[in-house]
Amino acid sequence: MSKILILVERFYPEDFLVNDLASEWKRMGHDIEVLTQVPSYPFDEIYAGYKNKTYQTTMELNDIPVHRVSTIFGYNTSVKKKVLNYLHFGLMTSLWALWNGRKYDRVFVYHTAALTMASAVVPFKWLWRKHITIWTQDLWPDAVWGFGFKPSKWKAALLNYFVRFIYARCDRITVSCRRYVGRIKELTGRDAEWIPQWEPAEMNLPVKESGGKVIFMFAGNMGVPQDLPNVIDGFVRAGLSDAELWLVGGGVMFEPLKEKYGDLRTVKFCGRQPRADMPKWFAQADALIISLTAQYSLTLPGKFQTYIKTGKPLLGFINGEARELIEENRIGFTSAPDDIETISGAYRKLYQVVRNGESLAYGERAKVLSRSIFNRDKLVNKLLVENGES
Repeated sequence: MSKILILVERFYPEDFLVNDLASEWKRMGHDIEVLTQVPSYPFDEIYAGYKNKTYQTTMELNDIPVHRVSTIFGYNTSVKKKVLNYLHFGLMTSLWALWNGRKYDRVFVYHTAALTMASAVVPFKWLWRKHITIWTQDLWPDAVWGFGFKPSKWKAALLNYFVRFIYARCDRITVSCRRYVGRIKELTGRDAEWIPQWEPAEMNLPVKESGGKVIFMFAGNMGVPQDLPNVIDGFVRAGLSDAELWLVGGGVMFEPLKEKYGDLRTVKFCGRQPRADMPKWFAQADALIISLTAQYSLTLPGKFQTYIKTGKPLLGFINGEARELIEENRIGFTSAPDDIETISGAYRKLYQVVRNGESLAYGERAKVLSRSIFNRDKLVNKLLVENGES
């Protein structure tokens, strides 16, 4: 068994898949510790019971030691503070690694958002010669441009160099999206393994009674990349008088969307809900919506795995891997994210599927996909096992 340090920006009580991964590795007998920051996401304020200290260690989530560095607040409202917080985390964890890196057999980097969060791989590799695995959820530099930063030659050259520099310090590169494999090869010349995310919760949902309104549901973060104005406009254009669109979640776009569309009778803004309550919400839906702007065509959003485990048909207003999986497995209907007419057409098609009593077949195919490619136990072990060793 190994002594493994997980380097991650967000950890319990913040709600991310890494919590399930760390807990399962601990259950398997490995000695797990976590290096992260003070919890503040998504509200941009410190959680109750925590202090924004420079360094602190607590025992949390199945008695896992959690080493926390301080954070810089204001990242939800200021781009400069967001960037500063990214750089701050990279610097603070790198300094921590200089003093503490010798204690671990392996370092596992759960990479979300900015790749600067992985800066500590430099002292871990150069000074302590540790085996490092990175599991990339957001691919740089593509994610930078996807957030609206305008590319230029010098910016692209700098980011590409940084990406190659970080990945060169990693012994094993794993990615959550199949299309990232080729992009990693293009950027770094390195091979990467596709290991997708999974949904840890059980989703034994009751069958929804027929005859009522058809409920289309979007659940999750409401940010700019989710392209929700097109989701709403497409629903309105579909003209389905006995259907409703429910938006469950929160984020930077919640208030602007509510202000613009809040008067629509058939569009419901349900707000952020506890993760534990989401099966109850999913049970009320006839179809679930996944959407991302065209800039994120390489990305397979983590909510895809949650959605298919519910056994509900999907509407994919998205390009790339998610769209391919929906079409190949016949679990719903798709459209390009910026084509309002085909978005409204997809709503009408799935509406007819529900009204004709055919939605269960789509849902069963979704469950099959969840049990095969996105099987939790297989994926947890695959992230840990390399060359037959654990």
